[in-house]
Amino acid sequence: MSMININGKEYSYDEADIINFVEGLIGLPNMRQAALIPLNDYEPFCWLASLDDEKNRFVVVNPCEIYMDYDPKVFDDDSSENSEKDNLNILTIVKISSDWKKTTVNLRSPIFFDSQTKKGVQIILSESDYKLAENLPNVE
Repeated sequence: MSMININGKEYSYDEADIINFVEGLIGLPNMRQAALIPLNDYEPFCWLASLDDEKNRFVVVNPCEIYMDYDPKVFDDDSSENSEKDNLNILTIVKISSDWKKTTVNLRSPIFFDSQTKKGVQIILSESDYKLAENLPNVE
């Protein structure tokens, strides 16, 4: 078990929590490894914490858990690689606002990672109506 400091708090993680980004994230080409750390008090949100640069810590969420109709079309439905799709997880970066009602989620640039190989990639959905800053659902 390894430890990482995020905003002055220590979190533990192990090798199984590390996602490898061969090309880094968009705008962060040197972010090659990051630990996915659940925020138990704020489920379903997690930290995605760079192991390469302590300045790069993001709150992320599986968008399908809060946007029931989220369905980014990145694969051809006729693809025979269904087993690979079964291992695919989606994360989106959350932009926390001091006024929580203004917190947004980037649905336009999801992060995909394979739960078996732990390889990840961020993709821009250029042919999509999803927004870079989508409001959280049911926030009044």
